[in-house]
Amino acid sequence: MSKTTKKKHPWRPCPLGEHWVKEHPRTVPVSEKNPSRHEIFVADEIYEISSQHFKELKNKPKADAMRFPHGNDFDDLIAGWTQFWNEIFEPTEPLDPNLIKALIASESGFEVQASADSKIGVAKGLIQITEQTRKILTDQKGELKDFLITLSKKEVTDPNLNLFAGIRWLFHKKYLAGHRLKREASWIEAIAEYKGILNQLGRVKEADDIMEKLKKYHERLSKK
Repeated sequence: MSKTTKKKHPWRPCPLGEHWVKEHPRTVPVSEKNPSRHEIFVADEIYEISSQHFKELKNKPKADAMRFPHGNDFDDLIAGWTQFWNEIFEPTEPLDPNLIKALIASESGFEVQASADSKIGVAKGLIQITEQTRKILTDQKGELKDFLITLSKKEVTDPNLNLFAGIRWLFHKKYLAGHRLKREASWIEAIAEYKGILNQLGRVKEADDIMEKLKKYHERLSKK
């Protein structure tokens, strides 16, 4: 992932150093609440961006429900938030929206209320965000350097907010996977890190099976 100078994404309604609150921007001053003037996203701004910019996107995932009842319901959100975070972080290899759709298929089967136990707590929503992850995403003194996301426990299960946060988290996991591997990680390796099984690949059959299932979804979606 390339290092970039902080810039305002053209879809954001607020200047750098501000965030959106109930239909109006509010400056977040350097203070105990925002000591480093991080870019902080909240639900109102996330909804505003998606409602204004996602209907006319061209780079959408393949319209293949893969036999899931709701398999095509979130294609606009997948396309929009994948493009958004690609443009924020400018990775060497852009994240493929079909890979995000495959990840959702493997995590929740496109069920909004899906939940599952994990080693770090219950994972919730389309892309399965844990409470620990939710806290890290909002922690101004934690492991994320910028582009934080403040969501409540209830908000994190909303499909729009869940995907916004989950894709942001995947970019961070790509960074962590690269640190672990001592080289730039692929997106498949980033997903393995996201699932907590990167260090098990090639050694634990269950981990290999999980990733093989995801790859099959991705291969299907990538076919013309």
